[in-house]
Amino acid sequence: MATPKKSWRDKLADSKDLPKTGAATGPMSRHWGTGTFVIPAPREVDELMRPPPAGQVVTINATLL
Repeated sequence: MATPKKSWRDKLADSKDLPKTGAATGPMSRHWGTGTFVIPAPREVDELMRPPPAGQVVTINATLL
């Protein structure tokens, strides 16, 4: 029997131990360069993608802090 498909709300709520960080090594470092990478939680991405309230301005520096 097939499992029922998850709704987008279920997927958004499931953080799966995110956010997490890692080091770019091996084949990944050849493509993206060396350093550290971050995989954000779905809710964090959703929060940043939503438009700001009317009358407010959001800059890149404000969202990264």
